Amino acid sequence: MAGPGRTGAGRAAGSVLGTKPPGAARPAEPRWATPGRLLALFCVMCLFIYMDRGLIASNGVNGTIAAGGQPGSGIQGDFSLTLFQDGLLPAAFMVGLLASSPIFAEASKHHNAFRLIGIGLAVWTAAAVGCGLAPGFVPLLLCRMAVGVGEASFVALAAPFIDDQAPAGKKALWLGVFYCCIPTGYALGYIFGGLVGAALGWRAAFLLEAAAMLPFVAFCLRAPPISLRGDGGTGDASASSGAGGRPPLAARLRGSLRAVGADTGVLLRHPVYLWAVGGMTFYTAVLGGFAFYGPKAGRDVFNVAPERADLTFGAITVLTGVLGTLAGGALLDAVGASMRNALLLCAAGIAAGSLLAIAAFWAAGSFAAFSLSFAAAELAMFVSQAPGNAVCMWSVPTQLRPFAMSMSVVAIHVLGDVPSPPLLGALQGWLQNWRLSMSIASALLLAGAAAYLVGAMVAASAVDYRELAAAADGSDPSSSGGGGGGGSNGGSRGALLAEARAAIVGEEADEEEAGGRVGRLHIVETSSRGEDDAEAGASPDRSLLPSHAQRSS
Repeated sequence: MAGPGRTGAGRAAGSVLGTKPPGAARPAEPRWATPGRLLALFCVMCLFIYMDRGLIASNGVNGTIAAGGQPGSGIQGDFSLTLFQDGLLPAAFMVGLLASSPIFAEASKHHNAFRLIGIGLAVWTAAAVGCGLAPGFVPLLLCRMAVGVGEASFVALAAPFIDDQAPAGKKALWLGVFYCCIPTGYALGYIFGGLVGAALGWRAAFLLEAAAMLPFVAFCLRAPPISLRGDGGTGDASASSGAGGRPPLAARLRGSLRAVGADTGVLLRHPVYLWAVGGMTFYTAVLGGFAFYGPKAGRDVFNVAPERADLTFGAITVLTGVLGTLAGGALLDAVGASMRNALLLCAAGIAAGSLLAIAAFWAAGSFAAFSLSFAAAELAMFVSQAPGNAVCMWSVPTQLRPFAMSMSVVAIHVLGDVPSPPLLGALQGWLQNWRLSMSIASALLLAGAAAYLVGAMVAASAVDYRELAAAADGSDPSSSGGGGGGGSNGGSRGALLAEARAAIVGEEADEEEAGGRVGRLHIVETSSRGEDDAEAGASPDRSLLPSHAQRSS
């Protein structure tokens, strides 16, 4: 039951979207927070974060096992690790990342998201120092898990900030600039780890990256915070909620688990989001297989030196990752940044990538021809990076963007690049034919393209929540950069808004057991049909979302 003063479609729409009622201005951002500065800030932090992933995989840091009378080096040599133990390091990182991403996303509904990024990066920095000082394998393993915990806040919250701040008509390009920092960061990590590890030792590499991140942590924690549309306000993340003090820990945990379950249920009722994540999962699975087994397959098929194979695959991935990601964002803005156009672009990109990769692995007669065809394949694949992630944010209620991003990260890794390398290895062990094995893996991209195509068809009649956010803010919906669900014409945007019969509202319900207040979502259906709410910025005629059961009070 909605609280007093919160009835009315206009106020309802503003509540769920984390904005003020229509016509009310959003809180003024600090003077330092210009869009360009924010993009630069997040890009630099992204470079450092993904540099860590490349750093621990570099030869200078990861090192080698002692063999043949030769001493070991790096982490493997110092701790006498088996290959299995060495493989647990990225696994531990992933456990921390995947377990913590939904937690930070849920926390952003109650606390300032910018402060949460600062807290997460503080954990990341402390954990990186711990990696550099680790006295043994188990402490190092725990520190790698903590690095994943710290990174989770950035993964869940950075992209929604950029989506909020990017100029209308350039949102996809700005997301492309941000996401191209991922392959660039990996490449910098390989280089940095190799150089520093050889000169100063592997421990120094972790300590130096932590020192480089420290000023950004201090800035995020001390600077006047910016507000993410739909977050818990502009105050400190540590502020207690409710006038009566904090409820017991067990009650807070139960409330958080219920909120995560309710938010997951909302995501599952958004088919555009689900099809987009499905396409991204196939894409990530194939890319993970390429990253792990691509150099080995190229070396064995074309009988080239391992160093040449490693260098070639690394250079191709970095170059095509940057160019393809930027091209995908720019192309989407050029054709009209609707969800339908974004998903069609994703489908075309990975379908072309599949055919070019099959041609590279199956038909190429020389390593040079293979390299050209494989570079074209990865270039086409990376075109889907920015549009796919954009749809994950645009297809769900604005307040749920961080949670949607975090759950997409969980899905693409748990179902994508975590199982794909061992499955591809098992396939190769059975077939004993790298050309055939890698061609079969490449063909999986066609399944991802099919998922994107289905999503594009569904998106033609789906709600683009950027427009509801614009209406709730009292601004022109057309300035959101969307084209309605289908993006066919400007009239479809007005029709979707004019036909909304129910508004999603945010309500704070009393929690007797917890002794506090928890935020939640529910559907409030209006009793009038065809009422003119032009002044309020909404005219409810049909439900935006399937209703879900309300918690009993």
